[in-house]
Amino acid sequence: MKKLKEEFQTSMIMIMHDLGIVAEICDEVALMYAGRIVEKGTLREVFKETKHPYTEGLINSLPNIGDRQSKLIPICGLIPNPTTHFTGCSFAERCPYAREACAETTVREHWFNETHMVECIAYEDPTFSIAQGK
Repeated sequence: MKKLKEEFQTSMIMIMHDLGIVAEICDEVALMYAGRIVEKGTLREVFKETKHPYTEGLINSLPNIGDRQSKLIPICGLIPNPTTHFTGCSFAERCPYAREACAETTVREHWFNETHMVECIAYEDPTFSIAQGK
């Protein structure tokens, strides 16, 4: 697919769960949770400058082939019922950084630059940051 993309100088939209393939083929990434884009940006921004707690959870749940003794860090909890309407953040119940306001406040986009966006009200606090990795 990467060869065809380059050969025909075309764009490609991929919808998948395999972050390894995403890292190998994609230039830009949008991560969705419960039907909403929660983080989007360039490949480097999303993988190396992770901002959303869900993105952090996905990356932390990947095996580390460089350290086979390291343990996977799962995302706790269950995905929400797809018919549920959320006032606040749909990830709040599973988020290690969640505050009461997360479940009650309408989530807005927070832009870090022209390409990197996250939907997380925690960034209304300029001192907030996630751990970004194991």
